[in-house]
Parts: sequence; structure tokens; C-alpha cells
Amino acid sequence: MSTHAQPVRGRVDLSGEAIAAYPNLANIPTHAWRDMGRVDGRIYGIPLERPLPGSTLWLNQAFFTDAGMREGWTSQDFAAVAKKGTSGRKYALGAATGSLFGNAVHSAAHNAPQGWAVDKDGTFHANYGDERYKAAVAYQAQLRKNGSYHPDATSLSQPDLSTLFLNGTVGSMQDGFGGYLPKYLDSKGLLTPAAALPYSVDGTPGGIVAGRRSFGYTVLKKAKKERIELLLRVLNYLAAPFGSKEWELVHYGVEGTHFTRGKDGSPEATKLGDVEDNTNLPLKYLAEGPQVLFVPGMPEAVRALHAWQVKVVPVAIRNASFGLQSSTYTAQGTTLRALMDDTVTGVIAGRLPLSELDAAARKWRDRGGDRMAEEFAKDYAANT
Repeated sequence: MSTHAQPVRGRVDLSGEAIAAYPNLANIPTHAWRDMGRVDGRIYGIPLERPLPGSTLWLNQAFFTDAGMREGWTSQDFAAVAKKGTSGRKYALGAATGSLFGNAVHSAAHNAPQGWAVDKDGTFHANYGDERYKAAVAYQAQLRKNGSYHPDATSLSQPDLSTLFLNGTVGSMQDGFGGYLPKYLDSKGLLTPAAALPYSVDGTPGGIVAGRRSFGYTVLKKAKKERIELLLRVLNYLAAPFGSKEWELVHYGVEGTHFTRGKDGSPEATKLGDVEDNTNLPLKYLAEGPQVLFVPGMPEAVRALHAWQVKVVPVAIRNASFGLQSSTYTAQGTTLRALMDDTVTGVIAGRLPLSELDAAARKWRDRGGDRMAEEFAKDYAANT
């Protein structure tokens, strides 16, 4: 992709033949640069590319299979399976604080906008006023009323929920698709995780959440051209592609010290590697090559994930605001989202009537939501 960075006195041009100096940065896919966004038509950072699936419902496969899970299930089937799988101190559905009972997954299954949708004429619409979004909230409220959620769903932390998932207390949990690696590695010998297929609603096949293709980005502060070029060479090294020695060093450390080789040649962490946790070194959050499906020593997991992606990627629902700028969203987005999140949680938990969702949505629009729509539409028009 042709890019221009402008963090220096003058300019560092990364377009055309200049990309030969930074081949790994040039290898970052266009979708990552697009979703990172532009300012005044220019790109000012290096994006961290991520796969298309976003929030995902992770299942304990045996738990749901035993309860009657099948491919091509409907919303009624899902509710029946969740209710059947819940008994004693085991619950089909787990949720953590901030996940809104898995609202992203269920709203996508209902084909509601994931944040923002845009019309052909460039008009932006938020999910909160969409009837499909409200139907998804009402559906989850019924799941909660049926007793299918863990009773502490509004207060569990994500780490605590992961523990309950691994020990079999809950049969599912919402998490990012990128969390597949620890899901499979941590559950080895305990259970087989699986990404859930979306259910259909009233005969309409459901969708999945499309994640932002840029997890974040690195911006270099203004400096001399030589300094910027040096830092770009470092970032280019960190963005080495999967399977290279550079990639291996950044993600797993030093062979023989932090990892050894499995029978299939995959890296396996040593005790020191586990302690120093090379999979979470901050270096990979500065720059990284395109991600691939890879679970060391578990090719069957990769095959299952790939088969799932083939089925669901065509029905992924993208947030139309990705990569666009809104000063109102930057200043007030988090506060206004908290208003809606609290209301959604209250409705699903049974503390508030569904009508409160419309009342909260009106407040959200009046306090900044309508301005966000106008600003996103303006930036969309300028960058389309």
C-alpha cells in the first residue's frame, strides 16, 4: 500500500520504490492500514494487523454437543441447548464484566450493526436504535431469565471466567478470536474448545462480529530523518513474517533457552520461557507481520479454525466507523458508551425494562451520538 508518514522535519516517504527499504512493513495488508485510519488523507503510523473475526463465542465442544448442539441451529435451538446444558452448578453461558452477557456475538447473530452502519448515500446509523439490536438484547434477557448464564455474569473478571471455562463450570465464553491460541494451549487435556457458528433468527442466517483489522498502531514522534529511518528499520525487523527467524525470536525468544522443538518442529516453551512469557513480550505490540492460524503441536486445531472461518467470514458484519475520525467520539465516546452498556446490562439482568433501551438511546443521541454520525459521514465522504 502506498503510504506517507509525516512525523519528521520534512517527510519520510514510504511509497513507490521506497518500500524496498522496508519490505516487511510493505507486507502489512491494505485492510490494516485502512482500519488504522488517516488524518487529513495521510497515514501517520504502522498498524498491527489482525484477522477478520472479532468477538467470538468460544464453546466447550463436548458440553454443547452433549446438550444437542448442531450445525444450522436457530435462536430457539440455541436457547434450548443452553437451558438443557445448565444444571446443578454448571452453566451453559458465561460472561465477564464489560461483555454485556456476550452482546456482540448475539447482536451479530441478529444481524444488527456492529457499532455503526452506513447507507449508500453515506448516512451513518448507530446500532442502538436498530430493531435487530433491541431484539438481541431482549433475547439475552430471556436467556438470563431461563437461568442459562452463570449467576455472577455481571461481576466476573475475564481471567476468572477463563478459569470457570477451563474447569467446566461454564460451557462457553465470549472473547476475541485472537484468543484462540491460549484457549487451545491452556485447555489441552481438559476440553476441546470450538468457535461457535452463528444461529439464525426467524429464518435469516446470522452473522459474526468483524473485528477491526488494526489492533493498534505505532507512531514515531518528530525527529531527524536519520532517526526516523533507524526506527523504521527496527519496526521492519519486528514485522517479519510468520516462520522467519526474526518472527520466532520476537514471539518465542532464544532457542534452547526460552523454547525447544516439538516433534513437528513447532516451538515449545521451556520453564524459563513460561516464566518470562515470551508470547507476551511488548515488542510485538510495536510492529508485527500479518497473522496466521498457528497452534504449536496442534494441527487439528488449525484445521478446525480454518473450516470455521470459511463458513463465517462471508457473513461478518463490519463496523463502518473503523478507520474514520470523529472528534466527538474521541472526546465523549467512552462516557456515552458507558451509558448504553449500563442500560443493556440492566435490561439483560432483569433490573430494567426493555423500554429503558430506547430512553437511553435518545440520551446518547442528544449528548453526542448525532454529532458522531455527522462527523463519521464527513470523514467517510472525504476518504471514499
